[in-house]
Amino acid sequence: MRTQSTDPGRRRVALALLLATASTTTACAPLVDVHQTAAEVRASVQAPTVRGGEATVVLDSEPDELDPTTASTLTSRQVFINMCEKLYDLDDAVRVVPQLATALPAVSPDGLQLTIPLKPGVRFNDGTPFDAEAVKRSLDRHRTLDGSARRTELSAVAGVDVVDPLTVRVRLSRPYAPLAGMLADRAGMVLSPAALDRLGEDFADNPVCVGPYTFGERVAQDRIVLRRSDFYYGRDQTKLDRLVYRFVGDDNVRTANLRSGEYDVMWEVPAPQVPLISREPGLVLLNTPSLQYWGINVNIRNVGGETGHVPGPLANDPRVREALALAIDRETLNEITFNGLYQPACGPIPDISEFATPKTQACPPYDLDRARRLLAEAGVRTPIRVEMTLANDTSTMQAGQVIQAMAAQAGFEVVLRPSELTTALSDSRSGNFQLYAGGWSGRSDPDGNIASFHTADGSHNYSGYSTPETDALIERAAAEQDPAVRSALYERVVADLQAANGLIYLYRQQYYTAHTDRMAGVTVHPDGLVRMQHAGFVEGS
Repeated sequence: MRTQSTDPGRRRVALALLLATASTTTACAPLVDVHQTAAEVRASVQAPTVRGGEATVVLDSEPDELDPTTASTLTSRQVFINMCEKLYDLDDAVRVVPQLATALPAVSPDGLQLTIPLKPGVRFNDGTPFDAEAVKRSLDRHRTLDGSARRTELSAVAGVDVVDPLTVRVRLSRPYAPLAGMLADRAGMVLSPAALDRLGEDFADNPVCVGPYTFGERVAQDRIVLRRSDFYYGRDQTKLDRLVYRFVGDDNVRTANLRSGEYDVMWEVPAPQVPLISREPGLVLLNTPSLQYWGINVNIRNVGGETGHVPGPLANDPRVREALALAIDRETLNEITFNGLYQPACGPIPDISEFATPKTQACPPYDLDRARRLLAEAGVRTPIRVEMTLANDTSTMQAGQVIQAMAAQAGFEVVLRPSELTTALSDSRSGNFQLYAGGWSGRSDPDGNIASFHTADGSHNYSGYSTPETDALIERAAAEQDPAVRSALYERVVADLQAANGLIYLYRQQYYTAHTDRMAGVTVHPDGLVRMQHAGFVEGS
């Protein structure tokens, strides 16, 4: 429920100021029905395609290291989806389905053992065999390697045993219902043991997995090239010879080069261009709901990547954090920055999740007057100066400018600190920030959106804040097998997270992807990943 405590005249003035912060392309809404555009869901367009050719996919930022164990960016996942298969995958309805496994895990009666059967006749892209020993080695690496970003996702795993060449058994320290969902992302990617022997911690220099495409080369700040694999078990269905990923942060440049034909596929169509591209001859717009969220991480206890004391009123007074959260009008942020094409979001569980309830989707009210009262009660001198680290791409900067203007009305002086995405992530991990504005691409199971960010040992707990009570509640929800009981437990978890405001949730994207009509078979699921396995150039194009 959204409330408004300021008078209409004052709100009109505030909105005028906010509109002035946005770029001209954002402030000038296109003369089409954006709500109709947002409702036109389309995951793929199919047509007969020919074998061969090179397709260029443009991303809005450069991926971090191409090592599934340590990678943290959505853009790296865009590359992995076509290069590194997983034990499980997500279908277009966000259901977990087998990929390198042949069936969902068989769970023991006590919930502490999961047996996973593996696909026979599979080879890694270096020609070596895929088997249970390789699965065990990869899972152990994901669990134990220093700097692993998968550690929290696999924290319930006590050990992995090889039953036979095509069967592994995963032993758990506690019942953990989300494990199959975790294995449908990087935690379930299996790496070539031969490549690990050769490269070790430098695996990202020449990553080798099972997949329709194999790593070719990487030129920093320019491109990543993948080649069609000669060893992939489904290689007869892979049409393209090469995939080339380019990285362009400027929305207008990406869009112009898609229109000119320099790029074949464009990830993250900027919101002002979405309605136009949806009706533009020669271009195809794909539109899917997402598991994603975007918000502001508040540094509460993260000092040098360790828990400690962070100075300042935001870290030390929950009233100040609540004031910041109350000062941001999520609906207006969406309308100004994204032309209403996204959704306000106030928690980690997407509305397409089977665990979503009205309580987990409800937003705390926008209440500027209460925000000011809280700052007065906290006895802080305003304006409170605080730096916000954020990626320097166009859309993120526009959102940051609107947040900056909104927060100023309550008594905050937000100073934007833009940087490359990988640098912003590195700073947030090390505690070198006050506010960090960023997103999470989302997971099918709520635990994948919660535990890493809000528990004491969470690998993405950039705020450094947790409590034993909330940790225990998160663990209890993950152990529960009954979906109805889990949903009720997550209502309590979300209430705790909203009260703490260590991460202030703001909006959830729709995933808008565009490609030229010379291509078909490009597919995007709600995980946001552009699947190119069956993509190709249309016959006669």
